[in-house]
Amino acid sequence: MQTDERLGKLKEDINVLIPYAVPPEELEAAYKLLKVFSGDFFALGIIKDYYQTLPNANEEALIKIAVLEEREQVFLMLLSTTGHHYFYVTNDDESLFLSEWEKGLDDKQLLKFFGYADSKSFAKVHSDLEKCREYLPLERMDENLCPSCGVKTGGMHTLGCPVEVCPWCGGQLNHCNCRFEQLDVEAFTDDTMLDAFAEKLEQKGRVSYAKEQRPTFMAEEEASK
Repeated sequence: MQTDERLGKLKEDINVLIPYAVPPEELEAAYKLLKVFSGDFFALGIIKDYYQTLPNANEEALIKIAVLEEREQVFLMLLSTTGHHYFYVTNDDESLFLSEWEKGLDDKQLLKFFGYADSKSFAKVHSDLEKCREYLPLERMDENLCPSCGVKTGGMHTLGCPVEVCPWCGGQLNHCNCRFEQLDVEAFTDDTMLDAFAEKLEQKGRVSYAKEQRPTFMAEEEASK
């Protein structure tokens, strides 16, 4: 199926779902978000999955999509409606509802996958709704923007961004062991350790974002267009 046909089919499916999932007074908001992401396969897939499942059977318009974490083509997202905020995990194939923001995230396997010791350490990093980075239309296809934290080429990643390169080993900073080796610990257990590591990182010299850091699967996808 050609690109335009695939996009058209996704939008057609969502347009069918929205009237059944959204109250009349919120239809305008629902269609507004759909229009914003009308050319973005990734976002449209998330939107479709949301309206198909309607977490907790809450019939509300989806009005915002934010990125919390990304690793190995798996994204932890925060989907906001007019009255709720939901954690979703997604890749290029499907999205899965996890829990509501107010209840936190307690999936131990998923937390470990994204580099968190437990739900408390995750909550410390993601404690403010206003600071959750909004996903921008087609940002995964813009090589001048980090696909995870959104920083522009030459800028410094948000600390903890999975795309940031480790200045010690050249691997992914939040997945290699250098961060622990620098403090001679097995895991970060409090903010003091995070602050101490951040200081060592600045002293070593952080690696700014460059398009070459983009995950290989994204580069291949862009080259195929």
